[in-house]
Amino acid sequence: MWGIRLTAVLLLMACGESSTDVVSLAITIEPQGGLIVGAGGTYDFLAAVTDASGQIVYSQTVTWSVENTSIATIDQNGLATGVSMGTTTVTASVGEASRSVRLEVYVPEVISNYEVGKSYFSRNNYVEYIPGELPVVISAPHGGVLQPAEAADRTYGSTNGDRNTVELSLAVRDALSDATGYAPHVILSHLHRSKLDPNREIVEAAQGDPFAENAWHEFQNWIEEARVSVADDYERGLYFDMHGHGHSIPRVEIGYLLSGSDLNQNDDALNNMTMVEKTSIRDLGRHAPETFSELLRGSKSFGGFLGDEGVRSIPSPGDPSPGSDPYFTGGYNTREHGSRSLSEIISGIQLEHQYPGLRDSDANRRVYAAQLASAIRLFMLEHFGFFEPGS
Repeated sequence: MWGIRLTAVLLLMACGESSTDVVSLAITIEPQGGLIVGAGGTYDFLAAVTDASGQIVYSQTVTWSVENTSIATIDQNGLATGVSMGTTTVTASVGEASRSVRLEVYVPEVISNYEVGKSYFSRNNYVEYIPGELPVVISAPHGGVLQPAEAADRTYGSTNGDRNTVELSLAVRDALSDATGYAPHVILSHLHRSKLDPNREIVEAAQGDPFAENAWHEFQNWIEEARVSVADDYERGLYFDMHGHGHSIPRVEIGYLLSGSDLNQNDDALNNMTMVEKTSIRDLGRHAPETFSELLRGSKSFGGFLGDEGVRSIPSPGDPSPGSDPYFTGGYNTREHGSRSLSEIISGIQLEHQYPGLRDSDANRRVYAAQLASAIRLFMLEHFGFFEPGS
């Protein structure tokens, strides 16, 4: 809670004599500032009035007002409604006491046709979308560095960022463009993970902060926009969520939403259809001519193609299962944007990269990006029968 202490003067009359009592009141408003997205959108403010001892004064009626009613209006319950794009001030008053906070109305641009290769930025450049034309979507949720004061710090969950995963994702985009003449779709969060974690559901991701919540929606919506584009153009495709890990074994961890204990099972257990239905590559598993265990860790698996490029990964022919070693299975984005249901046709893979040798320098990122781009292309040719437009 925050607030300011102001003085209200009450004139009391007793026994025909006038006297003056000074009553100190404090008004607090939650939250400290608000964001309304779109004209007609709403945002709910709450106010509390306390006396000098800190006790809430229920007998006082709060009056709400907005400085610029051409931007927003507010009713006497504290519900603000957006009118047009801009910034104004919301004030709560009780007698001579008042408290004001900032309110922004943000009206996103409506884009009917995205231009391939052009960067589109969200409010305050917190999220970036670069449309592509390949059946590949790449996102980087934890590589951002922006820490704006307007967004509150997250107070629980992991707040450590993934160094250079934004740069790595862009390097992979360049490598795919060089290899094929066409580019994938790329979505990047530029907010530091201490402000937003786009790989969590919105409650943990933004923790009630309106500015972080808006960025979360922009990040997720652009992934969905890219997936729809791929589905319309190709009917099938792949989504990659790019991360960095600090585990002791230097290998790429390929996450299909299967746990370490799942991968530790034998091939017969992995080939059970119930195992296929647990994964973020359900659509791919249903169409593949080989067994599911081969798709996961055989010579034509994604890990197998990375191995052909000289990149160690798990699961793969060389590292079929993690045993007791730590291993990332895949997170919120892989679950939400992979093919976990019969209706989903874009399969999802989480890629966790060690720092040394892959994302620690521009030169290493570009070498690895070329290897990863080759593995993506060959994997899709093998299992989808297509990759480039018209192929």
